[in-house]
Amino acid sequence: MKRTPMRHNRENTRSVDEFYNQDYVHKPILWREIVDIIAGSLKKGEGLLVDSTIGEGGHSEILLKVFPELKIRGFERDSTILEKAKLRLSSYKERVEFINDNFSKMDEYFKDSEKPDYILYDFGISSYHFDKSKRGFSFAADEPLDMRLDNAGVTAAYVVNNYPERELERIIMKYGEENWARIIAKVIVERRKSEPVETTGQLASIVLGAIPKRFHVKNIHPATRVFQALRIEVNSELEAIEEGLEAGFHLLNKSGVMMAISFHSLEDRLVKNYFRRLKKGCLCKSDPGQCNCRYSSFADVLTRKPISPDGNEVLWNNRSRSAKLRAAVKISDLPEAG
Repeated sequence: MKRTPMRHNRENTRSVDEFYNQDYVHKPILWREIVDIIAGSLKKGEGLLVDSTIGEGGHSEILLKVFPELKIRGFERDSTILEKAKLRLSSYKERVEFINDNFSKMDEYFKDSEKPDYILYDFGISSYHFDKSKRGFSFAADEPLDMRLDNAGVTAAYVVNNYPERELERIIMKYGEENWARIIAKVIVERRKSEPVETTGQLASIVLGAIPKRFHVKNIHPATRVFQALRIEVNSELEAIEEGLEAGFHLLNKSGVMMAISFHSLEDRLVKNYFRRLKKGCLCKSDPGQCNCRYSSFADVLTRKPISPDGNEVLWNNRSRSAKLRAAVKISDLPEAG
């Protein structure tokens, strides 16, 4: 995708570059590409943007700095990390609003006359959750198996210790895309009979022993996919993405831009398929070969292929290596139901 010239924002963008060359707590992914897309939109950075997962405020901070006329409404289901965003963005308090809720419910926070001009989704979880939350998102340290983003619902420990073997196998296969799901589920159930599996260290050790060493992938811990699967199950992440994309598109102004950053194939597939359906004018959610919708396009897809971080970005943020950015611009509203 070509970069859009940004004559009116070049100085602001340069100052952001200098700022993020420092050793800062959180460096948002693909921010230059997001800035380019917004600068090339109809309103060129004016209006209202929904940051659906504001996290520590990294993307919002850059966008507020580069686009002086932009206002932001940020959603974050984790109240702890939302406080970090409030502190980080305190100098922009007149231009940013914070909402402690799941982005899938964003339509509940807009009046009938209000419509955003941009929506940014940044799926997955932040570096804070991996490194500092102590909720068991990572096996780098031995922590309690929690993995909840908002302290609601069941924990990962509950799933591991109470789900039937077949159900464990299903979520590890479906959400982790793990070929060894059946064996891993079997070993987990056997081990939990003797003692509860309550920490990340215990679970990582179980998975490490369940997969034969010759099938271990270099530089990727065998438990990575299992931890991903449990996190998705505990937080109903894929359901939230589907609901959030639909809620967002209904809210979005005509000619407004929707942008989504995904970190694994399950997330990216949901975004890709949703954008394809919008472009085709499909409402039925059927397989593309079975769709009989005859609507005109609801959106134009701006990214024929997803945008990935360049080599420099991956060097200073290794977690960006799997990120993919897709974007679409709204052409028309969806027809009213019934």
